[in-house]
Amino acid sequence: MENIVMKESWVNATEGHRMGDSDWYESYTDNEGELFRSLQKEYGRCVSKVYIDQPNESLNPLPVGWVFQKKVEYSDVQGQYFVRETWIELKHRYEKGVR
Repeated sequence: MENIVMKESWVNATEGHRMGDSDWYESYTDNEGELFRSLQKEYGRCVSKVYIDQPNESLNPLPVGWVFQKKVEYSDVQGQYFVRETWIELKHRYEKGVR
């Protein structure tokens, strides 16, 4: 089985702006549960899922990933912190019907 292809987006939730995005890349595993647990250790608690709307199915958005949240220190200002959200999208989840 192939490893999971994923993408990361980072948001400064304290100030309300996007910090950056990764390109799509292959993770180290093909196991979603294992990937979730490792991402949780790195990026903090899971606070939501990432959803996309499906064409002609406006009442059933498709979950394609997770949102993690963690308080981190600014890299350029010692002693000051912000809430960083990390949005993870899983490419295989975009296939219709994968829940």
